[in-house]
Parts: sequence; C-alpha cells; structure tokens
Amino acid sequence: MTAKVEKRREFLINLLFLAAVLALIYVFFKYLFWVTAPFILTFFFAVLLQTPLRKIDKKTNKKHHTLWSVLLVVIAIVIVLLPLGLIIGTAISRVVSVVKSFATQMNDIPTFLTKLESEIVDLIRFLPDSMEKTATATVQKFFDPLIEDFDISKLKLGSLKSGISSGLSGMVSVVKNVPSIVIGVVIGIIAMIFFTKDYDRIVRFIQAQLPENKKNFPVEIKQVFSNTIFKMIKAYALIMFITFMELFLGFSFLSLIGVMSNKYFLFIAILIAIFDIMPIAGSGGVLIPWAFVSLIMQNYRQAIGLIVMYIIITVIRQYIEPKIVGDSLGVHPLVTLMGLYFGLKLFGFLGMFIVPITVMTLKAFNDTGRIHLWVPPEKAKIVLEEKKSKKQNNAN
Repeated sequence: MTAKVEKRREFLINLLFLAAVLALIYVFFKYLFWVTAPFILTFFFAVLLQTPLRKIDKKTNKKHHTLWSVLLVVIAIVIVLLPLGLIIGTAISRVVSVVKSFATQMNDIPTFLTKLESEIVDLIRFLPDSMEKTATATVQKFFDPLIEDFDISKLKLGSLKSGISSGLSGMVSVVKNVPSIVIGVVIGIIAMIFFTKDYDRIVRFIQAQLPENKKNFPVEIKQVFSNTIFKMIKAYALIMFITFMELFLGFSFLSLIGVMSNKYFLFIAILIAIFDIMPIAGSGGVLIPWAFVSLIMQNYRQAIGLIVMYIIITVIRQYIEPKIVGDSLGVHPLVTLMGLYFGLKLFGFLGMFIVPITVMTLKAFNDTGRIHLWVPPEKAKIVLEEKKSKKQNNAN
C-alpha cells in the first residue's frame, strides 16, 4: 500500500511540476514576450557575435575590447538592415506594379456585373408577377452596391470622405506608435552593445546565482536554444522553397498551355511563398481572390488553374510541414502538428514557432536528464517491460 501511495505522490508531484512549467511558459509568451523582446533578441545576436569577438580578442590580447564590441554591433546592424531595406524597397515597387496590373484588369468589372445582373433579371421573367418583382428587387439589391464599389466614377463624396478619414486614422495610429518603436530600437541597440561587451560577466553573474549542479545550465540553454532556432529557420526555409517551386512550376505550366500570361510570375511566386508561412493569410490569401477576379472576368481556365494550384499547395503543405519541422527538431510529426495548432490558438502566428521551439528545448533537457517531465519514446518500451517484470515478480 505504501509503495502505491508513494508512486501516486510522485506522479502528482511530476504532474504539478509539468503544469507549473507550462503555466510559466504560457504567461511569459502571452504577457511578457513583447515587453522583453528587445532584450531577448539583442542577447541572441550578442551570443552570435561572441565567436568573431573572441577571435579578435585572442589576436589583440583583449586590447580595445569595448571598441571592437561596438564595431561588431554596428557591422551586424548594417549587414542585417541594408539588405533588408533593399529587399523591402524592391518588394514595395514590385507590389505597386502588380497592383496596377490587377487594377487595369479590373476596369471592366462594373460592365460585366451590369451585364450579369441584366441576364439574371431576364432569366427570372418566367415567374409570376409578384414573385418576379421580389426576385428582381433582391438581385438588384445584391448587384447594385457591388457595381458602385467597383465603379470609381460612381463613388459618393461621403464614401470618399469616409475612406480618406479611415486612411488618415490609420496613419495617425501608425505615427503615434513611431516614437515607441524608435525608443525600442535605440534601447535594443544599446542593450546589444552591453550584452556583446560584457557577455562573460553576465553569464558568470547568472551562474553565481545557481546551485553548484546547475552552473552549466545557462550554457546548455544557449546551445539547445540556438541549435533549435537554426533548425527551425532551416525547416521553414525549406518549406518556403518547396512552395515557391510549386508556384513557379504551376505558373510556368499555365503560361505554357496559354491559360495565363504575366511578367511578374517570379515575384508573385516569392510573395505567395512568404505569405504561405502565415496561417491567417497563407497562399489562399492571394490565389483565392485572384481566382475570384478571374472568374468575374470570365477567364474560367485561369480561375480553375489557380484553384487547382491552391489545393495542391495546401495538401502538400499540410503533409510536409509537420514532417519537416518534426524531423528537424527530433520529435514525432504528430507532436509537431499539435504544437503548431496549439501555438496558433494560444499565441497567434508567432505561436507556430514558439511552441515547437519550447517543445524542442524541453525535450533536449528531458533527454539529458536535467528535467524529468516524461519518459523518452526510445526508453518507453524498456520502462514498460520493467514494470511488467516487476508486476509478475510481485504476483509470484
């Protein structure tokens, strides 16, 4: 009886420990992540800069350590921001060109909608007079607002004012947040300099606060977390590349058979591949509206081609994402799938990355015996056989 009580007590303690860990993780990412993000990100970059800084310190005998730290931070910022600025600038110009191209194609939509409305009204003339009037009024009530929305010449002054007012409100909201963003960036850069310069002191301070058997814990966290981040980046880069190739090959095939012609295929494929990582937007955020517009423009072959592409990309994505991310993190695809789903539900888009990274970090420490949250799958069979053997011995 005592052994059973002890086992139950141990199980409850482990369960409470796991619940406490998960609760702390949830509270941190839900309420504290964005507050601490500038320091977390800059510390991560400071860790990356330690390798070149140590090489420089070795050659210079740590002379001008602070100067080299500042220079490395500046170089890192330039290396990150310069290509990012060029990419954003090129992307904006391309997006403007693509939008103009779509706007040109949509000029005939009001004419098409008017013609479609007229044909539907003619089609329902066989109905009795009372029913015909009701049906005609319903059709007109549906189509007339749509025609006005697409016809720029029929825009009302009130709608125009409302649109301008809404746009200005959005701009004001963005402008209000600019000081906060600038302050966050400046503080982040300063923190990055201090983290880079005093990295060893900071790590030693943290280690001094820990028990003797936990002194290497920060170093282990750094190794596991850094390794996990790079694996996640590689996994999602591979998923994006696969999606891009599917889109590019699909557009090329549709162009080859004469279904569609567009000089922006390469850029559109890159854009959709990036969008496909986002669960809210996804490839459907571009392909479905594009197919709808093609349908309205009576380009039925293009609409069907785009829908087929969307279905193929979605099916392949749903299959490869848990497998690629799971294999890269060393966990079962089912666990990865659950992590992606719960992450999305709990924390939104970022949760799709946060939860798998957290699972991988916990798994790494659980496998090394630093924490004991669950029995590793490779040891589960051995543990079950031991329990079965003990049960048989007790029975004898």
